[in-house]
Parts: sequence; structure tokens; C-alpha cells
Amino acid sequence: AVPNPTKQVVNGKRVLVVDDIEVNRMILKKILSTLGAACETAENGQEALDKFVSSAPGEYDLILMDVQMPIMDGYTASRAIRASSHPSAKTVAVIAMTANAFVDDVREALAAGMDAHIAKPIVVNKMTDIIQDVLDHKRR
Repeated sequence: AVPNPTKQVVNGKRVLVVDDIEVNRMILKKILSTLGAACETAENGQEALDKFVSSAPGEYDLILMDVQMPIMDGYTASRAIRASSHPSAKTVAVIAMTANAFVDDVREALAAGMDAHIAKPIVVNKMTDIIQDVLDHKRR
């Protein structure tokens, strides 16, 4: 059997999972860890921003960012990450996660500097396809 290359997409990658709901963080961390990723979590955009800004250059390959969170929402956090002086600020992959998958939500995610958008509830195959597309695009 030929291994499915999509399943390898996050293997060896460092992912920051940002969601204010603990069970969502746990589920995503479990899925991503099973796929070979090293995961860290943050409960809101401010915590995600702090972790990113204090991280080593290239420490995170990918940030999965919930959009609707208290303290700092995902759009604001993404804008702040992109605007920061961190060496990876412009290059780290940031993917929005939201229960709303309307055109406006996707547009707002892209306007905030996010690379893509994943609708909740998360479908693993769709998520890995989107991550694959984003990481491939980042390598170009």
C-alpha cells in the first residue's frame, strides 16, 4: 500500500493551536499529534501572539487560529502577528478556524493576513488538504 501523502503533511511540523474552548484544543492536538505534529496550544489571540513573538525564528510552521475568542479574537491576533517584528511574522502559515464559513468570513480571514480558512467542525481530510495547499504555497 502506498502511504497517503496528505497524512504526512504535518509530520514533523510545529503547530500552535489557538482556541478558547478546551475540548477543541484537545481534539485538534490529538489529531495533529497522531499525524506526527508537535503541538502547543493557546486559549486566546493574546496568548497566541505572546507565544509567537517570544518564539525562536521558524519555531512554528503553522498556527491554527480560532476566530471568535475572548480577550483577543483571531483576526486581531493574526494582524498583530503579521505586523510584529518577529523574523517569521510574514512567513508563518496562519489558518483561520471558524464555525462560520461564509464568503465574508473567508474574506475577512484573508484580509487579516491569514493564509486560508477551515470550517468547523473540523473534517480531518479537508484540514490536511488545506494545510498541504498553504504549506506548498509558502514554499514557493
